[in-house]
Amino acid sequence: MSSGKYSAISGAVARMQMLENISEHLASAKTPGYKKGLVSFEAKLGEATSGMATKSTNYTQLTKEEIDFSSGEMEHSGDPLDLAINGDGFFQIQRPDGTFGYARKGNFELNGEGKLIDTNGYPVMGAEGGEIILPQPDVNIGLDGSIWEGETRVGQVGLFRFDDTSVLERAGGEMFVPTDNIQPEVHPSPKMSQKYLETSNVDMMKTMTRMTSNLRAFEATQKALKIYSDMGAKSAEIGLVQ
Repeated sequence: MSSGKYSAISGAVARMQMLENISEHLASAKTPGYKKGLVSFEAKLGEATSGMATKSTNYTQLTKEEIDFSSGEMEHSGDPLDLAINGDGFFQIQRPDGTFGYARKGNFELNGEGKLIDTNGYPVMGAEGGEIILPQPDVNIGLDGSIWEGETRVGQVGLFRFDDTSVLERAGGEMFVPTDNIQPEVHPSPKMSQKYLETSNVDMMKTMTRMTSNLRAFEATQKALKIYSDMGAKSAEIGLVQ
């Protein structure tokens, strides 16, 4: 009986974790360049602690998050420093510790020093390395990321790609970092759209449907847990009868 109780508890915990995943998707649905993380349920058999180990308990747990890097929609913003990536690739962002993160979120701005930065205040890296310094925000940016002030080329936004995006893990929100010090290559044929932003790839309708079904499943595990608890209490009462 206790094994069933533990299975119900593991199911409830897994459903809570799934709801946290769904809540993150809903909270980030309007964040440009956000990529949803996909998790699923899996069953795990735990051997009984009895010496013979002839019984096992079926536990439920979530798989490791897999990031879905499918593209979002293109949305016109009108801001000259906004960039949307067409196809694969990532912007390279320098983090405070000097390492690089990679993001699809392209709503950039200039700080007081004229550096091109992201919404966190981190510098955006150029195609040839180094920070990008601009004289003013009203510039023209070509499909390859080259930045022009009138007839003068003043820089180029870098676009980088990984042969295998599964090496990337989330480093908070919309930024990703590679595992095992794997380095990207400069994109050979970058394509960017100025005055556009890529929306998140979260499907609101599907996400709301997932949330509803998981809430119902969570309620079912709570009911199952109560049933097992009541059965345990009844068993204890019977055991007290002389």
